[in-house]
Amino acid sequence: MKISDKGIIAYVNGRYDFLLNSKISILDLGFTNSEMIYDTFRTFNGKPFFINEHLKRLREASIYSGIKINLSNQEIKKIINKLLLKNTKLLKRNEDLWCFIRFTRSGSNIIEMRKIKFSNYAPFYAKGLRLFVPKLKRIPPEYLDPRYKNSSSYFTLSLAREEIWKFDRKANAILLDKNQNINEGYGFNIFFLKNKTLLTPMSKYILPGVTRDKVMEIGKNLNLKVYEKNISLKEIRRFDEAFVTATGWGICPVKSINNIKFKNFLKSNNFTSQIQNIFGKKVKLDLKKQYLYF
Repeated sequence: MKISDKGIIAYVNGRYDFLLNSKISILDLGFTNSEMIYDTFRTFNGKPFFINEHLKRLREASIYSGIKINLSNQEIKKIINKLLLKNTKLLKRNEDLWCFIRFTRSGSNIIEMRKIKFSNYAPFYAKGLRLFVPKLKRIPPEYLDPRYKNSSSYFTLSLAREEIWKFDRKANAILLDKNQNINEGYGFNIFFLKNKTLLTPMSKYILPGVTRDKVMEIGKNLNLKVYEKNISLKEIRRFDEAFVTATGWGICPVKSINNIKFKNFLKSNNFTSQIQNIFGKKVKLDLKKQYLYF
């Protein structure tokens, strides 16, 4: 099912215009040097969720990078509400919006929305996501701290995904950190499950996602032992389930890593499904049903 962004309105440097017509200068440092911080959230049934958490992380990225946010949170929310008022009218059945809030060192303010391309994720909700470990490693935190969302940090993740896509276009990359432990993928965090224990990589080496935080809360409410841990590639054989989390990915089951399969990855009422369902109640939407619709 084709999803079109025709008619969607964006905000760029004080002006509202059609997303497909919006522009910044080719001399902007966000374009020439990737000197841009940003954060994203999505709507569920056309309603925004977790904006405060994303704005908090954006402010932390501003402090880390020195890139100024010359709008208050109140002003940002006012722009978001105006865009939502215009753009939710264009949503069709089961569609939702992905909002990007960007600030560049040149002073550009960009708040734009797109329809989420659920069809990009739907096959993995149906059959599970296959991951492979690329040769490329995640940038060590002493060189570029991954906890703060910025354009430069994502280039390594993009190169890693391209490395995997050279031999399997329907798979994705999960990187290792400098210590050979499992890290994160292109825009997603990862979790592992075994014997009512829910594990995820250490926050120091990843971008701790907002969806990740919500999943950790849900895991504790399910009486799972939830904690961060350095996880080596050798350890994955002992896990029963794995899933990735992100604004775009939602909570998506992982079938395998390097062709090592997780035996419970699509069993009915496994912990991944339970976590999906509880998260869905939190956002008032059947997560799996929405992705599979496309």
